Amino acid sequence: MTHDFDWDDIRVFLAASRADTLTQAARLLQVSQPTVGRRLKALEDKLVTPLFERLPDHLELTEAGRALLPYANEMERQSLDLSRALDGLTQNAERVVRVTAIASVALLLTRSFAEIEAQCAPAMIELIDTGERLNLARQEADIAFRMNSVPSRGDLVCRRVGRIAYALYASQGYAARLPADDADAVEKARFVGYRANPRKRSQSSWLYAFGRAGQFPLRLNNLHLRYEAARLGVGITLLPCYLGDGCAELTRVRPPFDELTEDIYLLMHETTRAQPVVRRVADALVGFIEGEQERLLGEADAP
Repeated sequence: MTHDFDWDDIRVFLAASRADTLTQAARLLQVSQPTVGRRLKALEDKLVTPLFERLPDHLELTEAGRALLPYANEMERQSLDLSRALDGLTQNAERVVRVTAIASVALLLTRSFAEIEAQCAPAMIELIDTGERLNLARQEADIAFRMNSVPSRGDLVCRRVGRIAYALYASQGYAARLPADDADAVEKARFVGYRANPRKRSQSSWLYAFGRAGQFPLRLNNLHLRYEAARLGVGITLLPCYLGDGCAELTRVRPPFDELTEDIYLLMHETTRAQPVVRRVADALVGFIEGEQERLLGEADAP
């Protein structure tokens, strides 16, 4: 018996295999939950075998589903490779290059966009500010900036492009009110914190450990909001040096911390980087970050 598979059904099968429920799979695919259920049922009817057990709170692959999964993953990989190859052959003036980065890097690129654009025009860039690791193989982004650790497998090319340092900053007025005769005044001060993050090496965990003798009246998970709160005198917060040093209303109350300095890596998929517009944007981004190292490490006009 031969089967004529519909790629859309395979996509639904893969989304369901990566989600806990039909609702989550629908969210991944940006379709309705009934559509996901209908597609899965059609695929199972075609194969005359169930692929999932519909348990009360989650989906679970059957033996047949587990047997199909590697072939579906390979089908997806080939489809994505074909899509990237076609993108490379088509010189589409409307091609948007999607760049993903954490907030500190995304804000840096946004503030310097005119300089970057001058080096890669014509190009349109979509900058995705997120801490989530978007999947380059699945074309969730074309270029990714990752901090410190990078994947060791897959068809990804990786380049270390620089480093970024962080220090503690407060408004000039707030810093002036800290007791000059108390060596531990900073540790006992008011802080603008992050949403709690249990990960031991996170900036959030570090800041709460540093200010354990102080107070945290405000917690914000948005970098720009923490910057604004510090500028307005709410308390001390941790900022990338380029941002804190660039504001005349802020002053460093502690120098950059070696343990918080991060390596910046640029990643692209092997086939995506062959596309002229993606390569042009990547080259402009690399050149910009390499040229900003003094500022990023807090060494340019350091207080």
